[in-house]
Amino acid sequence: KFWKNKKVLITGHTGFKGRWLSVLLEIFGAKIYGISLKPNKTKLYYSLIKKNYYCDINDFSKLNKIIKKIKPQIIFHLAAQSLVLSGYKKIIDTYKTNFLGTINVMEASKQSKKTKALLIATTDKVYKNKKDSGFFSENSELGGKDPYSASKAACEIAIQSYLKSNLLNHVNLASMRAGNVIGGG
Repeated sequence: KFWKNKKVLITGHTGFKGRWLSVLLEIFGAKIYGISLKPNKTKLYYSLIKKNYYCDINDFSKLNKIIKKIKPQIIFHLAAQSLVLSGYKKIIDTYKTNFLGTINVMEASKQSKKTKALLIATTDKVYKNKKDSGFFSENSELGGKDPYSASKAACEIAIQSYLKSNLLNHVNLASMRAGNVIGGG
């Protein structure tokens, strides 16, 4: 019942996790909106979301206008440059999208009076790998030996800064550290 008629925005809705999240939330009765880059026509793409907006999250002005127009109650921020190997090839783009893009989403959420919750996806690769380490927990030391991992660890630090400094005022903020996903679709 919680999700019934809730306005939910998913950034990165054309990605693997974004598509499945949109399917699940639609089953629960949420009104789903999506922001992503325009999909590459050579790759498998589908979106069940009827309200698609194509925007680079690095363009704060456009992103902010779209969020103000949608007036989402909940935002799931999944948009990212998510490939480790691409991170090596496109270092600046990786940091820009993953770190500054996340800052843009947090700032636009802050300006959206209707937004009450923002959940930001990072990765299980935010942790510093030590030779003796076994399992990681949320309290494990942050690190990142490659641009992708480091950019996501930087997001975690920014999220903590926003939380501890109460920079989002009325918006509840949380990060989700998810690993690789394999599945159908």
